[in-house]
Amino acid sequence: MESEVADSLPVLIAVLDLERRYRYCNAAYRDWFGLDPQTLIGQRFEEVVGDAVYQIARPHIQRVLEGTEVNFEGTFAYQHGPTRHVNVNYAPQRDAAGQVTGYVSLTVDVSRQRDTELRLRELTSELEAKVRARTHELHQTVEALQSTVQSAPDTVLVLDAVGHILNANPPALRLFGLPTEQLIGQSLSAFLPTAHVEEFSEFFEEAKRVSPDIRSTEPRESMLRHANGALIPIEVAIGVSPRLDHFTAFIRDISRRRDLESELMRVAVDERRHIAQDLHDSLCQEISAVHFAVVALAQRLKEDRSGEAETTRKIGLMIEETLDHARHIAHGLGPVMEEGDDLVRALRRLARTTEDLCKMPCGMQSNGNFSDVNRDAGTQLYYITQEALNNVLRHAHATRMDIELSRENNEVVLRVSDNGRGFHPTGDSTGRGVRFMRYRAASVQGTLRLRKRAAGGTELECRVPVTS
Repeated sequence: MESEVADSLPVLIAVLDLERRYRYCNAAYRDWFGLDPQTLIGQRFEEVVGDAVYQIARPHIQRVLEGTEVNFEGTFAYQHGPTRHVNVNYAPQRDAAGQVTGYVSLTVDVSRQRDTELRLRELTSELEAKVRARTHELHQTVEALQSTVQSAPDTVLVLDAVGHILNANPPALRLFGLPTEQLIGQSLSAFLPTAHVEEFSEFFEEAKRVSPDIRSTEPRESMLRHANGALIPIEVAIGVSPRLDHFTAFIRDISRRRDLESELMRVAVDERRHIAQDLHDSLCQEISAVHFAVVALAQRLKEDRSGEAETTRKIGLMIEETLDHARHIAHGLGPVMEEGDDLVRALRRLARTTEDLCKMPCGMQSNGNFSDVNRDAGTQLYYITQEALNNVLRHAHATRMDIELSRENNEVVLRVSDNGRGFHPTGDSTGRGVRFMRYRAASVQGTLRLRKRAAGGTELECRVPVTS
């Protein structure tokens, strides 16, 4: 039974005596060498396997005959059959007195395993080489990116998912007035004026919803408080790294650009005011003179019972309408003069004109004294109101509009609301009209926000500090 089991195994099993002569060998010898196991009985080990294999196995045979079990591995070039990589185990065989009488040999062909191991080593070596090369490339890329970020003229911040600063490049020192180690761990919102915190929080939440294909938000203007307390106008965009759950804030100081834009806007406003003054003092006066002359002519023709009297009267009415239109244009071009209270009068006039021309109710309420509002702030508030009303008329499908001007602490607060269809809170609130209104508000250090009203419609809120 044991012999049958041994014959069924694909390994060489043999029993040899002290002279290395075979006393038993299993059927695997036939499979390995094409030799009949029975013919091998009595032959020496080296006669069967060849001298080359014997020289490799010789020291191990000596040890097993000394009574020590031996295990070794090697490549054997057998004289019968192919070269094989084998694992060999020699165990001493003893008699009843414990004396070594020979040994049992168990030889397993591990050529395939050996080839697999060699191939795995080759593949591992190739993979390690590729990993080293890729790691080197990544290190170079990271170094290049770090160099770019560190040398960038704009501030670059790495933020976590709640807006805390994880890292900052050198320009942050100039913008914030604090070293990097004092910035890390703080919330970016902590450096924003109170009036800008809520708007930035909404902007940051929008960044989390940005499509992975886009990777970054559109730049948004805001204000940042320097360590010395100064307010700095900034432009900020948020880059998204969804796999890392990190965000990158790209912040640019736009103080010089804002100064140039404000100066350009002041020049444009002054020019509009000059044109309005010319219209009022020249063209309107000339039209008014023509109107009086035509009215006088119509009266004389009426007294003379002339048939042209009625035609002349109608011409006078047309001239009067033209005069009113010219005055509306003049007021639109130069709505606010030196006094802050002129803003209230200008907004009331704008509400009446809008209501008359557009046939839509437009209310106007004011609460407070606005005499300390300077001309630039008042002018921009007027134009923001004008643009907001135009947006309502074009897009809101409303049936009523309202203008409200009030004082809250040290701010002038303008609100323009309607009862139209409103806007989607996650939709595009950066259209050209809205961007231009934000730009006007920012030019006088103000903020502008759009809200969807609970009762329906939209409310625009613009806050401008009185000192702007």
